[in-house]
Amino acid sequence: MKIQVIGAAGTGKSTLCKYIGEKTGVYWIDTDKYLWKDSDFTENYPVEERLRMYNYDISNHQDYVVSGSIHSWNPKGFDDRELLVLLMLDEEIRMKRLYNREFSRFGERMLPGGDHYQLTCEFLDWCRTYLTADENALNSLACHALRLSEASCKTLILDGNQPIDNLCSYILNKV
Repeated sequence: MKIQVIGAAGTGKSTLCKYIGEKTGVYWIDTDKYLWKDSDFTENYPVEERLRMYNYDISNHQDYVVSGSIHSWNPKGFDDRELLVLLMLDEEIRMKRLYNREFSRFGERMLPGGDHYQLTCEFLDWCRTYLTADENALNSLACHALRLSEASCKTLILDGNQPIDNLCSYILNKV
């Protein structure tokens, strides 16, 4: 089983894929681990290191469920998947989730005067462009729609506001 779930930040990709991994015993790959060196999300791994981690995961796990995309730095990544899922969510709910997630990670550091305030503002502003940015953007609906149209596997578009066990069951029935 090889499943990839893509979508905007805050739609629940990681939560869903972690859940599927726990329910099935399939290895969960969170693509953020390829990108970020630190828990403050300020320092990236070089592309060579990302590729090394990706190749290790692919060569050591026949089955996987992956949350996120690596298309911007590895266009052929996860091209052996059996199912590509785009997880969507109402923008108001998504932005509220993101704000709450930022607060749970950084607390008062993300508020005005905090050392993470500027980074939080920039991140949330970037997240707000998901619906309007074009297919060349790192994370946009247009880019994800293009990934779906080019996929050589089954594809789904699901509402991330559904109960996680329903999403999991639906996905597993489609693989």
